[in-house]
Amino acid sequence: MNPEQHPSSDADLSLVRAAVGRPDAPDEAEGDLAGLVDGARRWASGREQGFRSALDGPHRASALRCVLGNCAPLALSAGAWLQWLSSAGNAESELTLTLLRIYASDLGVGYPLADRGSEYRAVLRAHRFRDEMPGPRLAAGDQAESFSFRLPAVLLAMSRLPDLFRPELVGADLCLRAVGVPPPLAALEPADLPVPVDALDLGRARNPDEPVPLELTLTAARALTDRGEGDRVRHGFRWAAGELALWCDALEQETRLAAHPDYPVWRLIWARARQASVYHARFPLEGRPLAQWFADVDSGPGGFLRALARSALVRPGEPDRSPLLCGLISAEGPMFRVFTEREIAVLRDWIEHLPQEGSALGAGAEADERHRRLRVAQDSWHRSDTEIDARPAAAPAAGGFGRPTARSAYRALLGRTEPPGLRQFAHGYVRRWLARSRIGMDRAEHGLPARWDPDNGLRGWLATEHDRHGAAWTARDTRLPSRTDLVESTLQLAPLILIDGGWLQGHTDYRLASSPAGHFLFQTYWDELGNGIRRQNHPKIYRDLLREMGVELPPTDSEEFAAWPGFEDRSFALPVFWLCIAKFPQTFAPEILGLNLAMELSGVGGSYRDAQVALRHHGFSTLFADLHNTIDNVSTGHSAWAVDAIDTFLAEQPDLVGRRTADAVWQRVRRGYRSLSPPEGPAARMYGALVAKTGRR
Repeated sequence: MNPEQHPSSDADLSLVRAAVGRPDAPDEAEGDLAGLVDGARRWASGREQGFRSALDGPHRASALRCVLGNCAPLALSAGAWLQWLSSAGNAESELTLTLLRIYASDLGVGYPLADRGSEYRAVLRAHRFRDEMPGPRLAAGDQAESFSFRLPAVLLAMSRLPDLFRPELVGADLCLRAVGVPPPLAALEPADLPVPVDALDLGRARNPDEPVPLELTLTAARALTDRGEGDRVRHGFRWAAGELALWCDALEQETRLAAHPDYPVWRLIWARARQASVYHARFPLEGRPLAQWFADVDSGPGGFLRALARSALVRPGEPDRSPLLCGLISAEGPMFRVFTEREIAVLRDWIEHLPQEGSALGAGAEADERHRRLRVAQDSWHRSDTEIDARPAAAPAAGGFGRPTARSAYRALLGRTEPPGLRQFAHGYVRRWLARSRIGMDRAEHGLPARWDPDNGLRGWLATEHDRHGAAWTARDTRLPSRTDLVESTLQLAPLILIDGGWLQGHTDYRLASSPAGHFLFQTYWDELGNGIRRQNHPKIYRDLLREMGVELPPTDSEEFAAWPGFEDRSFALPVFWLCIAKFPQTFAPEILGLNLAMELSGVGGSYRDAQVALRHHGFSTLFADLHNTIDNVSTGHSAWAVDAIDTFLAEQPDLVGRRTADAVWQRVRRGYRSLSPPEGPAARMYGALVAKTGRR
């Protein structure tokens, strides 16, 4: 889930390939995507009935909690597997834009915390789950079994390797959209959910004016099939369908076990046994110290629960008269506050339903079988006080990428796949560039103010800066560039403009893209790429302008583009900085916020109007300049969103030691703002290299 922890090309890739497998030999009879979709829908409907049966019983609360907890790993990251399918290198592709439309809908683009995962967080919050966010706490907690992490984990790993697994991801996405609401959730009653069940349907549009995600994914799958990648798409579909079936099998079995009082009480004992064994060496239970019973929980619940039910601590059927509840855990008892309110309710329910003869499940084969299945089930449980059995994350591979020029690094930086050493190159490039940006920052004209005003934010400063742009434009030199100079300047900007929004591609990450500050940045990125509509795509519009000027460039992500002889080397310096800093959306978050503001404000009211006049004078389309002068406006456009993102981000910083934290972050925002146009010259470059090497400023 870490947007800066790129999967290693060896260990992680082999694990993903082992999990997903490879497509079988082509089978034309199974090539109908619509048929696969219909089959997935029928399967989901049938599985829903099984979960309805598993949830239908007198102890439904425990079974319901089992379902909700085990749906969390997938539901909290719903759609996240699409997070890296767009990049600066494929931003003009119709397929990319189609997939981006689906992903933007999953995120609830334009609003904070409006992603599909947030819909499910509301469900967990309503049922008082403590761990509502995907991440370390969910993975290390005990509300979801290990089997519930497999499908979302592999999908997320694939999402970090999109250039290798795009067809499989599209196929898996099509399967999940076809299924819609996962069968365990579809089986719930309306009263169980604080949101309509349709809100959890991956295949359904979230708003009436949005396209249907299932139909868009089907379009993307057919486009890949037309490219000859249909076998891989269908394999991804079948793989996801198989994983869903395995997960549902395991969860239905767990849910049926959970629908009995012994299940939650044994989970409680099993989870607390490690700590409890320290304190119960002197309390005897049927001839053994209670500490030994705790130490032996891996042998299963049968003997322990029966012994506990027969002990003096419990009066079967009478929780209010049982010393365990009315004495030991009272305010005066030796176990005060050892159990939470929910855990006390679990103990109470277990005691209340104990048969009067004192057997936890009653005597006989049925009780023994239930205990046996509980013993098997506990092998998949995870204690929150133990480490997760996982490989340590591999460090980024060093070397191999060398010390390229900006021009030669450009193409490698366009995609999401990273050759060895690329991340080290990118980090060093950013640090050198930002170090140059710091030189004379406090003396620079027209920069951000020295201090951020937490009471008023940046909207007032933005309005003043826009006024300055307008006044400067009125007083400008009205001489127009020649046609030759206009064409040449437009061409030299191509490596930059054809990756419009490239500095924000790190903010397509699921968690960042829907965060209070980050959602402004994703919405800006979404606009730069035309909101999924190719005729509105900024790189495509700029390419059309170049075509009018008689310049036909190769595809942006091709070797021929970076080697184009008409480009000057210096034309790659700033775009490479954009692409490098985008790889570190958390490390350089303040600087990206500042750079974003500088970019969006740079031409509004001034240089875009100059471009309009010059283009019109020489008979070229003004669409690109017109679009940016409106879409970047300071009231409701990108410039306004940029200052709102900064104000939101700074307001979230901890108020420590007289706002020192926010002030330090603000200085980094200022440096990012200046990084759009840092000082040039040998001295500035030498200083940047020194800072990057020594870490001193």
